[in-house]
Amino acid sequence: MNRTVLYSRHEFLNAQFVKFAGWEMPVSYSGVLEEHKAVRTAAGLFDVSHMGRFQVNGQGAKALLQYLSTADISGLRPNQACYTLFCTPQGGVIDDLIIYKLERFSYLVCVNAANREKCLNWIKTHSGKFAGVNIEDISESIAQIAIQGPKSLEILQGLTDVELSPVKLKNFVSARLGGMDSYIARTGFTGERGYELFLPSIIAPGIWDAVMKQGESLGIRPAGLGARDTLRLEMGYLLYGSDMDDTTSPLECSLEKAVDLGKEDFIGKEAILKQKAEGIERRLVGFELLQKGIARHGYRIYSNGKTLGVVTSGNFSPTLKKGIGLGFVLPQYSMPGTEILIDIRGKVAPAQVVELPFYRKGRSKE
Repeated sequence: MNRTVLYSRHEFLNAQFVKFAGWEMPVSYSGVLEEHKAVRTAAGLFDVSHMGRFQVNGQGAKALLQYLSTADISGLRPNQACYTLFCTPQGGVIDDLIIYKLERFSYLVCVNAANREKCLNWIKTHSGKFAGVNIEDISESIAQIAIQGPKSLEILQGLTDVELSPVKLKNFVSARLGGMDSYIARTGFTGERGYELFLPSIIAPGIWDAVMKQGESLGIRPAGLGARDTLRLEMGYLLYGSDMDDTTSPLECSLEKAVDLGKEDFIGKEAILKQKAEGIERRLVGFELLQKGIARHGYRIYSNGKTLGVVTSGNFSPTLKKGIGLGFVLPQYSMPGTEILIDIRGKVAPAQVVELPFYRKGRSKE
């Protein structure tokens, strides 16, 4: 079982651990609800060093990543990032990821922990078609820490001389942290203002401590995978392996925003175009339960005795105080306002399809 460079910090904070994608990771410290609330109202600190990080360099790097990506990354300028997908020739999603452009011929590719080897092999397999490409797995040498929440800027600004307020969403800056070169990116998985730090692993424990100390008076809390899941679900953000995989297409997953069908050829384009022309047979939607309950992954969604699909993610929303979830339904049942039923351990649970995201600032039930 793998452990991140911050494992000792999690032990010191009495974290509860779970096995996740081959890693022993903190699921919570003081409780999911408290950690979730801290991110929505102050700040939370996450260890996301289990994610995969690759550096792709060389004159052919842009062409290679453009060919692998569903999004158009050709216009990325240094210090900009792009959310995109890798797809199979059949249009299935291999992974969703973020590509950061470092310099003219250099990119940082951040993939999901469970897909690290798969994505690395996918990039390497296709790199032979493009001259002058060097691929390096830097997942061990570079750690990744996320600070998320409305007070994240105030906390983080105290640790660097680089002015962070001008940094826009999906942009990043180079900065010195702990005396070493690092990147501070306006990216995250919570829907709140936040930053992800890419920094040498050797200084990660010290930076973790510094962020916690800097944010102590502002209400920062260490946050685990439990809060990360409820926060991302409130935003309608998809989790690979639950809401999508290589058997689902971007159109079925409602990820059209990550696909640019107008750009030159990319792996999966032909299959996605064909599916768009012929129509999809299922669509991922968000739903809210109309009574108490939690719809879990794999629960059946139905209407008038007819199976419509299954729940892919479901949990209790700490912000909205109700059960929410994502799931596949037949396209004709995907319009917001459509009433559906969910089988929760043999009991009928009425629900309603809603527009995503579930959480919008000012919509809290507190």
